[in-house]
Amino acid sequence: MDKMLKKMKEYYNNNYFTEETSDRIKKRVLNEIRNKKVKMSIGKKVMYFSSVAVLIIGLLIGSAFASPTVANVLAKVPILNALFEKEQDIYPSIVGMITDHLRTLDYNIVGGYLRVHDKKIGVRIGGTDKYFNEVKGKVEQEITEILQDKELDAYHVEVTKEKEFVREEISEKQKKKIEAYMQQSQKLEEEILKALNNKNYEILSAHVRINDVEKFIPLEIPVSETREDEMKQIVKDIVQEKDMDKFTIKVYKTDPEKEKADRRWRPVITTISEGLIGMKELKVEGVGYSFYPFPLTISIRTSVESSDSNARELGKEIENKVRHFIESEEVKENVKDDPYNINVYSKDKEKIN
Repeated sequence: MDKMLKKMKEYYNNNYFTEETSDRIKKRVLNEIRNKKVKMSIGKKVMYFSSVAVLIIGLLIGSAFASPTVANVLAKVPILNALFEKEQDIYPSIVGMITDHLRTLDYNIVGGYLRVHDKKIGVRIGGTDKYFNEVKGKVEQEITEILQDKELDAYHVEVTKEKEFVREEISEKQKKKIEAYMQQSQKLEEEILKALNNKNYEILSAHVRINDVEKFIPLEIPVSETREDEMKQIVKDIVQEKDMDKFTIKVYKTDPEKEKADRRWRPVITTISEGLIGMKELKVEGVGYSFYPFPLTISIRTSVESSDSNARELGKEIENKVRHFIESEEVKENVKDDPYNINVYSKDKEKIN
C-alpha cells in the first residue's frame, strides 16, 4: 500500500499538481484548523497549539518576500535587523540569504531549508561524495558566521548531501487506475458545480478526490453564502443518483477580503517568525496567525513557564518588538490600517503579555 501511495503521489505531482492546487490545499488546511472544535485535555491542547504553530510557520518559511519595503525596515528595527541590512534587501529570507551567499562562493548548493520544530537551518549539497566531504566543513563555517553576524544564535546548522532520486516506474495497470480515478473526480466535480450554479448557489470550487484512500468532496464557498446545508444535500443527491459509495462532504468558507489581507501580511509574519525564533534569549518556539475570527491575531509560543518570575517581562518585550516593527512606516503598504492582536503564550499555554 505504501509503495502504491508513493507512486500515486509522484504521478499526480507530474501530471496534475499545480501551484494553484498547492495554494488551495494550504487554505483548506488552515480553514480545517480554524473550524475544528474539539474538547481536549490540557496536555493535548499544548500539543495541538504546537502543531498548528509549526504547520503555519512551515508554510510561511517557503514564501517569498513580496515587498522590498518590508526588507528595508528590517535594518531599522532592532529585533529584526539581524535578518536584513539595507544593502541586503533583495533576499527573501535568512535561508535565501545563506543559499545565495554560498552559491556566490561557487558551492554546489541545490537547496536550503528551515525546520522550526528543532530550529535547524540547513543546505543540501550536490555532487560526488568526495566533493561533499571536501566542502562540508567549509559550508558549515560559512553558515555559522552568517548566523553569528545576524545574532541568530538559536538556529543549528545542518549540511547534508543531496540524495539521488531514483524514479520508480508506475505500471500500466496502476496508471490506468489512477487515470480512471481522475476522470471520475473531474466528471463528478463538473456535475456538482453545474447543479449548484444552476440553482444560483455561490460556489468557488469543489475539487473532488477519489482514490484508494478517500472519497472526499470539499465545497469552497464565500462567507456570504449561508445555505451550506442545502448545498451539501444537493451534492449527496448527485452522489446517490450515481450509485457511488459514500463520500465525505465538507464546506470551507472563504472571505475574499481576508484572503487579500493574508497575502499582504504573509511576508511581514515570515520576517517576524524568522527573527523571533532565531534569537535564543527570546525563547520563541513558534509563530502563528489567523484572520478567523477577525481581527488578525498573531500568536507567539515560547518555552518559558508562566510561573517563571520573568515570564511577564519577556512576554511584553516580545510584544513591543513585534508592535514596533508592524507599526513602522516602511511596512504600512503591507499592513495598511488592519487591526491586529498580539498574544504571547508560555509553554503551559498561559498568556504572558
